[in-house]
Amino acid sequence: MNDYIIMDCETQKYAEDPSVGGWNNVYGMDLSSCVTYDSKTDNYTFWDHLSRERLCDYLNGKIVVSFNGILFDSKLLLGNDRTIELNGSTKNIKNCWFNVDIYIEIWRRILNLDKSNYPKIIEELKKQRFNKGIFALKDIAFATLNHTKSGDGADAPMLFKQGRIVELLQYNLQDVRVTKELFQFIQKYKYCVTGSYDIVSFR
Repeated sequence: MNDYIIMDCETQKYAEDPSVGGWNNVYGMDLSSCVTYDSKTDNYTFWDHLSRERLCDYLNGKIVVSFNGILFDSKLLLGNDRTIELNGSTKNIKNCWFNVDIYIEIWRRILNLDKSNYPKIIEELKKQRFNKGIFALKDIAFATLNHTKSGDGADAPMLFKQGRIVELLQYNLQDVRVTKELFQFIQKYKYCVTGSYDIVSFR
């Protein structure tokens, strides 16, 4: 694969916050932090809550690896009305990047769907019942890599509101490192293991 960016974003607010109004308004949850890893430079970059525009410019035109980035991170950065292209790119009027979304790719293989139509994949995925104990990043990382991931993204708004920015970025960095290890494992061995210990082939 060409050079890529691994990305994970966190939010300032919970979906249940009255000012947000639910998961349909991911953009309204506001960016609290983001960490990116650049495979070309082998460097991590930390982004704060004021960096959304600069971050989008940085990601523009690049291959972005994430875990559930199409449905979550791209909405948080590009807006709720961002579009999903047939090839998995997400874009708004100004920015566009190509997504390699591990979460979506796992489901695409489970559902045996063609990768040439990502909007259709998303629609089929929405019909599935998400089991957090099977398909969450921490469960897949543990089953595949024996990697214990501490913390939970649900803590991010609390950390942000309490001004515990170092802890927030530490958690954010951990998620990027786990995503990186999982992605590189899948690239090398062509499989991963779900939280229910079912093998998903990437061949």
